Amino acid sequence: MSGVRLRRAKIVCTLGPASRDAETIVAMLRAGMDVARLNTSHGTLNEHLELAKRVRQVAAQEQKPVAVLMDLAGPKLRTGSTRDGQPIELKPGAAIRLTREVIQGTADAVTVGYERLTQDVRVGDRVLLDDGNLELEVARVSPDGLDCRVVVGGWLGEQKGVSFPTTGLTMPSLTHRDRECLVAGVGAGVDYFALSFVRDADDIVRTRELIRSQGGETPIIAKIERRQAIANLDGILAEADGVMVARGDLGVELPPEEVPLQQRRIIAAAARNMIPVITATQMLESMMNSPRPTRAESSDVANAAWELSDALMLSGETAIGRYPVETVAMMDRIIRRAEEEMPPDPQTWLTRDTDDHSYVVALAARRIVESDPNMRGVVCFTRSGNTALLLSKVHPDAPIFAITPDEAVARRLSLARSVVPLTSPAVESSEQLLRLVDSALVEGGHLAGGDEVVVVASLPVRIAKGATNFLKLHRAGESAAY
Repeated sequence: MSGVRLRRAKIVCTLGPASRDAETIVAMLRAGMDVARLNTSHGTLNEHLELAKRVRQVAAQEQKPVAVLMDLAGPKLRTGSTRDGQPIELKPGAAIRLTREVIQGTADAVTVGYERLTQDVRVGDRVLLDDGNLELEVARVSPDGLDCRVVVGGWLGEQKGVSFPTTGLTMPSLTHRDRECLVAGVGAGVDYFALSFVRDADDIVRTRELIRSQGGETPIIAKIERRQAIANLDGILAEADGVMVARGDLGVELPPEEVPLQQRRIIAAAARNMIPVITATQMLESMMNSPRPTRAESSDVANAAWELSDALMLSGETAIGRYPVETVAMMDRIIRRAEEEMPPDPQTWLTRDTDDHSYVVALAARRIVESDPNMRGVVCFTRSGNTALLLSKVHPDAPIFAITPDEAVARRLSLARSVVPLTSPAVESSEQLLRLVDSALVEGGHLAGGDEVVVVASLPVRIAKGATNFLKLHRAGESAAY
């Protein structure tokens, strides 16, 4: 097994009607799924809880740690219904009114369900409808609505998305339904929450307080999809446990030419903050209806891997697409091929202002792997997962085998780049730790006897949390000599 190249970037798969049965989940897991995403924008809460339970059962059957990520929908603004349910034509230059009142929409007026519509929006603000396909400009604000001019026209159907890219909306990031999902998710033991439409660090803080009020410590992934979030990126990432480049809504709020630049910026910022980053949206979208992706999509996946994303996400491709398993397998193949020709590391890990002992040990492990071609991996014993996450962010050119006694930690590490999470009983000494390395990796088929690895840990190993302060070069299978 020591000659097998492990995939570094992980794959997040959204579950839905095309992938909710156990057989398909098993096939997706074998094809390369590392994290299962539950998108609460669709389906019922009970359906998502059943899916979470099914993923747990399948993962136990396949003996592979798989994280469950519950994606909270957030306050997505939408238009109301239209007269007779028919699309309405908005002609360039025409006047149209956006109102909070519930009406049957026409070319003269449509409902936008936001109670602070007239308080937050100002004259001159832009309004984008239907994922940016139509554009309005606010000409007048009155107590009960916005009078707008159509800038880019087209046909508007019912329940289409509404975005205010130049407006600082004050609506909370958690809706009543989000709170229900969060409480249920904590009870079900989901491994991550993804928080939609984050504006600033306070959104993360308030969500964490709600999680803790339910007795949970579930990590929070901040979805960056608002212009406000870009402006407050450093503060958000200082509070979040992970970040998602949500290119769908971000691409509505920003000009298209800005999105690739912000993607690189967010990935680099995640590296500085030592947290995982997921690149998402339309990665292999054509495979919703085709068994093969476009050449541009293949390049998009490869570039996300080269930019050192921890994970790449599939949305509709696996939730409602015709080829969910084939899409996972295709993404796995593209990532593996891209990782065979990795560009030089940008070495963002050198930019930390202050180095602690754990960081210095992680860098030392990386440099040993770089300088010794016989090194087959880095092994860490971790109770909290922090050592493995730190090693992941310094990007050693070898797999990181993270051994933990906590199954929840192992599942969460399924999101971290290059990390192979393994569960094993706790140990009480460094000698037991080295014997555990041999039993878990050699007997588990991850290494061959005689393979050399770098072992890092916190001493004394019986303490739940501590600085990473132990590094040893070890030849697999020789622990009996210690």
